[in-house]
Amino acid sequence: MTIKRLSEKDREKTKKLLFYCFYEPENWSWDSENWNKFFSLLKLNNSLGFFIDNELVSTYLIHDFHCFVRGDPMNFGGIAGVTTQPEFRRQGQVAKLHQEALKVMKENGQYLSALYPFKYSFYRKFGYEICCEASWIISKPANIKLPPDFKALPIKEISQKDSFEILKPLRKKVSQRYNLMRFQSSTVWEFHKFDKHSKVHLIEQQDEIVGYFISTLEKRSGEWNIRLTITDAVMANEQARLTLFNYIKKHGDQLADFKLVLYGDERIFDYFEELWLSKAEFHLCGSCMFRVVDVVKALNQLSFPQELDFIFSLQVLDKDAVWNQDIFEVKISEGKAEITKTNTKSTIDVKMDIRSFTQLFMGYRSIYDLIELNKVTICDEIIPLLNKAFPKIITRIMISF
Repeated sequence: MTIKRLSEKDREKTKKLLFYCFYEPENWSWDSENWNKFFSLLKLNNSLGFFIDNELVSTYLIHDFHCFVRGDPMNFGGIAGVTTQPEFRRQGQVAKLHQEALKVMKENGQYLSALYPFKYSFYRKFGYEICCEASWIISKPANIKLPPDFKALPIKEISQKDSFEILKPLRKKVSQRYNLMRFQSSTVWEFHKFDKHSKVHLIEQQDEIVGYFISTLEKRSGEWNIRLTITDAVMANEQARLTLFNYIKKHGDQLADFKLVLYGDERIFDYFEELWLSKAEFHLCGSCMFRVVDVVKALNQLSFPQELDFIFSLQVLDKDAVWNQDIFEVKISEGKAEITKTNTKSTIDVKMDIRSFTQLFMGYRSIYDLIELNKVTICDEIIPLLNKAFPKIITRIMISF
């Protein structure tokens, strides 16, 4: 039994395992071009395989992803393709691969990790925790309510190819409000954001881009049973958001309904005439789980409010990453954190497990939330300072991997 990094010579074996275990022949047939695109974006030598008698029986793929956290750029390991041949399952391979994957991500400077779990309870055992949600609304265009005499901003369709560079400044701007994916190239952007029928529109206000949205049409069984799906919509202001709703409303004679994926801070029910379930379906479910891989390095990458100046001791309980298990002294000053090991025998100011720390770091839970949920032990005088250092922020990872 051996765990080792995969290489190009393992590509066909990896494809065979993924094809069987994540069987989806409509979009990922054996001959689909999606496989070549997928492997071209995956650094196999950063991913892991579990081998028995030189046979690949388990995989643990680590994508090289990037995101904004509180406006700061960070690298993260996107975990995918965690699977085992059926005859070898429930023998502890994934737990072993997980421990090795943490070391790989630390070495690669990926101090955060994220994944879409098949079971949330399973990955909580490995230190991952829910840090973002998925929400969307389904309704009919005629149900949209716009202000009287509303005048929409100009909308312009742009090509998928051009959209990456054109929309990059807007995505950077709104990263102060949301934790977002930070795409490194148009190839990655196009692979994760579009199918061949996706349309991209931008919204302009006085020659400035103030919004964009990506949409597709879906034909379902039955006459005129067409749905417009807005798969992503980033808006810098309310006028842009209303312009998007005006665009959807104009589809009234064409659509049966529409589906709008939400960012979570929209006052969504204010945009609809009728709100009973038969008229407007609001959906909310879990999305990505995150995990801080390296507490010290992750904190070093964050920016903090310049006016904060305080020191506290921190202990994060993490059974899988020994480098996180020390007691640290954290000094936040001049917008940055300085972290050193400490052998203090006195009371530790802040103590929590890695899952709770990750929620605080990502802004999914405030320190007050964690106190109320009994997820942290903390000295009272530190509470308001930590609340200013780690305010809540919405995370939206609008891709699947």
